[in-house]
Amino acid sequence: MNWIARKSSQFLITCIVLVGISALPSLVGQLEFVPSNYWGGLQQQFSQLTKLDEITYFNVTAQRELPLLPAIGPLMKETVIIFMTSLVVAVGFALVYAYFFYRSGRRVRTVLRQTSETLEMVPDLFWLIFTQFLAITLYKKAGFDRIEVAGGFAEYIRFLPIVTLTLTILFFFLKWLTKHILQEETTPFLELARAKGVRPAALFWKHLLPNLVYRFYLFFRSNLITVLSSLLIIEYLFNVQGIFRFIVYNPSMPILLVILFVIYIPIFLVDVLAEWLIPDAWKGGV
Repeated sequence: MNWIARKSSQFLITCIVLVGISALPSLVGQLEFVPSNYWGGLQQQFSQLTKLDEITYFNVTAQRELPLLPAIGPLMKETVIIFMTSLVVAVGFALVYAYFFYRSGRRVRTVLRQTSETLEMVPDLFWLIFTQFLAITLYKKAGFDRIEVAGGFAEYIRFLPIVTLTLTILFFFLKWLTKHILQEETTPFLELARAKGVRPAALFWKHLLPNLVYRFYLFFRSNLITVLSSLLIIEYLFNVQGIFRFIVYNPSMPILLVILFVIYIPIFLVDVLAEWLIPDAWKGGV
């Protein structure tokens, strides 16, 4: 019951904060900072919550105003496809890396640790430019034209955005896994299991990895805003027909309000589900 109350209050508080964030553009009027406008903007946004079906946007193809809510579905779908595919691929590679790192010797570990730290420092923009450069080079050298380097109003681009976001997330994960695997190896229960003759593979998959799952989830959750910021840049520069690019081209307060909720509510539901599904034994008092 306490958990339900905590999550409910968290949801309500976050919703109020999101409405407050969506009203921030009202602070600027005709290139001037006008704090007195914020209260009016805040009232407007709360009022807008009861009239979501009236929110419209300008459709470039149709050259007219169209209702927002039916049209936002395909945009959200593209963003979710790119985000989830990148996340699944990055987690898969991260697991392979974690196991390889765990089974490696001291010299290999040193190289992997230094490499992961270096790659994590590389800006997201580099990977975006790098993947586009590779696609263009493949086209010029080998005539391979199956990889699109940018989308259009009626065209979808997924491969390069997925690759770029996967690299961004993956290198983000590798540094964290490297650090925490080294820490976990020194814990008493792993030393005891090793002394009892538990095989390294079983030690990793049955003992070490479950201990990392919840902390890894908390790490990702606390840095989700960084990943979403990277996705915004990727959608904008690759011209992806996604939700983040849409708000850049339609910067109105009512649209911002809807998109903030469209992004937050699924994240909140996934968080509730994850907290419920992850066994307490894996949380280790965290």
